[in-house]
Amino acid sequence: MYVRNNIANGNLKAKHWKHVKLGVCRPSLAEGRMPIPRAMAVKWNPPEHPWLKLNTDGAFSESTGRAGGRGIIRDHSGRLIAAFTAPLDAHSTLEAELLAMHHGLLLAREFAQPIWVESDAAQAISLAKGSGWGPAHSRRAMAHLALHRRYGDFRISFTLREGNKAADLLAKMGLEIEEQTRFNNQTTPRLLKAILRMQEMGIPNIRVCDEDLVVDSIPR
Repeated sequence: MYVRNNIANGNLKAKHWKHVKLGVCRPSLAEGRMPIPRAMAVKWNPPEHPWLKLNTDGAFSESTGRAGGRGIIRDHSGRLIAAFTAPLDAHSTLEAELLAMHHGLLLAREFAQPIWVESDAAQAISLAKGSGWGPAHSRRAMAHLALHRRYGDFRISFTLREGNKAADLLAKMGLEIEEQTRFNNQTTPRLLKAILRMQEMGIPNIRVCDEDLVVDSIPR
């Protein structure tokens, strides 16, 4: 464009081109495109009245063979009803996730209200929502969940880890303690109280991922 305009204006003449050769250099390979980080807001959403929402998380350590589960029960306003953390007799992360749901449901049944279970364990959610029994090591836990489903007032769904942050906070405690521990508004750890308060106010957590990363891993 610069050359063409200057020729048209008479600024570039034939003498200016003497011994000059023009060419175009084309790269043989296109430059690699770096992934663009994306940020998305993930909120914890309260259930509708009169449902209770149970958020659970399970963990298994291959190095120690220990497993733990935890869960938090809240009402339609986001108010804490109860929370727990407990060691589990599990032999895999999947089994720990399923048993954490079972222990959370046992606690939630005390309040005689319909229960909505939510977890960030996609495989466990898919298995719990389906009709199969899964691998052999998970069938004991699946049998417990099958009994819970007979109540009829039972719902289960997947959430991203950022939407399950309150349950994740109790992760290490479930592996370290020797017996089940139950919390209420007075005995809840301070950091957990802060997270619960933020979620009650509708403040989201931010999930950062690459542009090409599939974040919609919700089980169908």
